[in-house]
Amino acid sequence: MTTSADTARSPVGGRAIAVLIMLFLFQTLNFFDKLVFGLSAVPMMKELGLSPKDFGLIGSSFFLLFSLSGMAVGMFVVGRFPVKWLLLIMAGVWSATQIPIFFSGSIAVLVICRIILGAGEGPGLPTALHACYNWFPADRRSVPSAVVLQGISVGLLAGGPILTTIIVSYGWRTGFLFCGLLGLAWMLGWFVVGGEGPYSAAQAPETAMAKDKALPARVLWADPTVIGVIIMSTASYWIVGMSATWLPPFLQLGLGYKQVEVGWIISGIYLFQSPLLLGGSWLTQVLQRRGFSLRACLGQASGLALLAAGCALLLSIVTSGPLQLACVAIAFAAPSLTTIFGPVALGAIAPAVQRGRLIVVIYSGNAASALVSNALTGWIVGEAGANAPLGYAHAMTFTAGVLIVGAISAFALIFPERTMARFAKSAQEPASPSAVPAVST
Repeated sequence: MTTSADTARSPVGGRAIAVLIMLFLFQTLNFFDKLVFGLSAVPMMKELGLSPKDFGLIGSSFFLLFSLSGMAVGMFVVGRFPVKWLLLIMAGVWSATQIPIFFSGSIAVLVICRIILGAGEGPGLPTALHACYNWFPADRRSVPSAVVLQGISVGLLAGGPILTTIIVSYGWRTGFLFCGLLGLAWMLGWFVVGGEGPYSAAQAPETAMAKDKALPARVLWADPTVIGVIIMSTASYWIVGMSATWLPPFLQLGLGYKQVEVGWIISGIYLFQSPLLLGGSWLTQVLQRRGFSLRACLGQASGLALLAAGCALLLSIVTSGPLQLACVAIAFAAPSLTTIFGPVALGAIAPAVQRGRLIVVIYSGNAASALVSNALTGWIVGEAGANAPLGYAHAMTFTAGVLIVGAISAFALIFPERTMARFAKSAQEPASPSAVPAVST
């Protein structure tokens, strides 16, 4: 839970900014590693003799251990080892699975490397957010979280032209080598800059730690706010996880845009997403510091983001022109706001000793929804046969329903102040000696 120590410790300094920059680059590197496989598709399939089905299976192997590894790291590793070394190990795994592809012509090596890379990247984003929270007080975490997430947008925007140039000029294998070397460079910088911040459990004063002991699992995980974040984040990742696979064909086959237009539209969506994330997180952070409740700044804001996305997706099916493109942009960009608000809410209510585990487990486990959303979207589209626009209309209508369910869960369940009061009350009961006492909100 957020204690008075969270706002009483030293102000944000230069090292905190340096750590934030490195975490931003960590996410940029993450998406370079994801992009290089897709950008290498045509020359890779030609050289290795892969059919589209073979290539799809190799691509899906990346997700085989993605969620499982993230949940395992969250349950058994985070909170027991310094986050500095966890991120170093993850980046090391990323590099170790990219560089061998440059030297090997074996399909087996390619598959094994993709599986291990997925396992290494599963806990990446939530662990980076946890590391970010160790350097910023509870009422100043929304904007730094948005900055970390900007690494995704920059990775997608910059990775395309940079990696394409390398692949065209020097061969597809060199793209993997380049990503591996970037990972090694990041590790060197993080080794110098990274560490446990003033708001981590490891750095908390003993008096604060005495008031911030771990809650029983049944108290923590059965709380309505935690359940609401789980449902909300799963609904959000449903569309976030399918965007890379299904957004391009939805635009081209479902809405009728030309292939050359699709690339520009997708770039425009990510350009729209950057100011949306920064502006939305800045606004909620300002409102929080001016006395607005966490319920309004995080719970209701998450519900509004998903509700707007769901409604916009429905409108995109029945509109055209600029309005249609605006609706598509809102539908695929707005859910990412919950990736900021959800972890911030969890960080506010959870004891410091359990914060990282809670965030990493939930935001790794919800990636499993991407497996379902990608497969189910394909099945729904396929059921329409040759009528592709109808198939995509049905698929996106179903997706809109998922987003609206997530919005309802955020409105109905996420009440951080009630949760903190409930945890404080449980601390006063003799049957709950491990719960924490009252907190300052």
